[in-house]
Amino acid sequence: MRIVVDGQKLSANPRTTKDLLVTMKSLARLLNWQTLYDPNKEIIYVSTSKTNAVSTISDLLMPVLEELESIRLQDKIICIDAGHGGNDSGALGPSGTMEKDNTLSIAILLKEKLENNGANVIMTRSSDQDLSYPDLSRNDLLSKRVTIANDSDADIFVSIHNDSFSSAVASGTTTFHYGNEQAIELANHVQKALTNELNTNDRGTRFASFYILRYTTMPAILVETAFISNPEEELLLASNDGRNKIAESIYNGIVRYFKV
Repeated sequence: MRIVVDGQKLSANPRTTKDLLVTMKSLARLLNWQTLYDPNKEIIYVSTSKTNAVSTISDLLMPVLEELESIRLQDKIICIDAGHGGNDSGALGPSGTMEKDNTLSIAILLKEKLENNGANVIMTRSSDQDLSYPDLSRNDLLSKRVTIANDSDADIFVSIHNDSFSSAVASGTTTFHYGNEQAIELANHVQKALTNELNTNDRGTRFASFYILRYTTMPAILVETAFISNPEEELLLASNDGRNKIAESIYNGIVRYFKV
């Protein structure tokens, strides 16, 4: 947890506990201070001004929050994998939209959000490109993505995909992991953020033995954001607003995983 007093961040970073919050609240009441606790970011804002304290802490909140936001993921290395690309279009939607275009657009938006908060972002691809030579096996094609992630010494790996099924009524969001405890935690946070924001059918977090999950050396997840084969969800995936909501949701899940 971080404590900000009159706009100044304290160097101490204590663990958030109920006892600590009660103590801070009691101290503030005794000294006639104003406090504001943000549970999502685990930050306590304190204003010691005894005159117009409510407006003072409101004035302090925004600039301090902006400063903290810009560094909250500092020193974190995050590898983003936009699924498919180049000659591999991935799944196709009923109106002809391509999975490879959706995943790249979402990945670029996610990259921007992460970098704005201090993260170092590694992309397995940043344009519509093949990542390896043609006529190789699927595992050989995927190994390039794994190599990029492992060579970057990333803290986490997030692969972005669109789901697809023969029936157009199939819908929802799924996040896969390979069973590592940290990967499960990351998957849970991202899955919850996505389904809460998109209001899609929550298909849960699931174990999967996907190549890129097996061979990456950091906590890794593969997100099936929505069904491109479903006409309504195809629109979500192809629209600017939908892509931004997906990127924002994945970002929020990552932030909650790192507890910053």
